[in-house]
Amino acid sequence: MIEGMKLDLRKSRYENFDELYLYCYYVARTVGLMSVPVMGIAPESKASIESVYNAAFALGIANQLTNILRDVGEDAIRGGIYLPQDELAKAGLSDDDIFRGKVTDKWRSFMKGQIKRARMFYDEAEKGVSELNLTSRLAVWASLLLYRQILDAIEANDYNNFPKRAYVAKAQKLASLPVAYARALMRPSKFAKFELGL
Repeated sequence: MIEGMKLDLRKSRYENFDELYLYCYYVARTVGLMSVPVMGIAPESKASIESVYNAAFALGIANQLTNILRDVGEDAIRGGIYLPQDELAKAGLSDDDIFRGKVTDKWRSFMKGQIKRARMFYDEAEKGVSELNLTSRLAVWASLLLYRQILDAIEANDYNNFPKRAYVAKAQKLASLPVAYARALMRPSKFAKFELGL
């Protein structure tokens, strides 16, 4: 985490996703490393310890990627662009496009790809939440579902994350809680079947 803070001070561009992933690793993934022992793994879980940690790491990465996508405009004001430079170039976008803050078809297409990637990390994270102790699951599920909805909000704003942050409305947050509660009550094996539609 400290390494991530150091990167923030000396680096404001990331050439590719590998570099950005490393930044996310330092900033957020380490939180997962510290959290799993505190939350504990369910006694009935048949998952390997490694897979639970990997899911926790994925959640940290997903949350940080969501932060980055939500805060594009705010970061740009400070001169920072936490997006893969090679992917921006491939999409026909430059730093100047970010600083101008204009939503174009190129920007929408680029953002769709970034959101898709973040959701893939959330999907990976979901596999491990039900493996945690029952007392920890509700908070993690609620956090995951609420944070994931920020990506939906960016889409609902037509990918315009320049003038303000995307946010989840209070009503949506409240609507997510029963879903989080229901998932938290599922035992690991039950959730696996639920995911497979069995």
